[in-house]
Amino acid sequence: MKKTSNIWVRRGLLLHRLHGQELALALLLKQKPMSAPQIYSSLLEKEIRFDRKKIGKLLADLEWWGVVSNDSGVYSCQCAVLDNCQESYNESQLIDLIGLTQNTVNGQSFYSSIPPMSVSSRGPSGA
Repeated sequence: MKKTSNIWVRRGLLLHRLHGQELALALLLKQKPMSAPQIYSSLLEKEIRFDRKKIGKLLADLEWWGVVSNDSGVYSCQCAVLDNCQESYNESQLIDLIGLTQNTVNGQSFYSSIPPMSVSSRGPSGA
């Protein structure tokens, strides 16, 4: 079987590629329907700092694209496109993936749960 490298969803004529936090959140909600506060609590339990507004935006975007549905504040994923996703992660791994932030320093990508300090090539400010 061929490994899926891109997950695309469609809304009318618009196409959107699911990747990163969106994909991890959709896969988590496919395994276990949760409310936004439950998602936030799961991140806090793993000591992952994550903005509540960002969770809300991710959920709103996924709902707009038809990837997740909201039933009385509980989000679940019934997206048929993800049925073909061959990667299998457990809940803990998906929560880690949601909490990861991709950063770039000097052209090198790395992942951490905390963004790096700003790097400036101009020297100290006020000089």
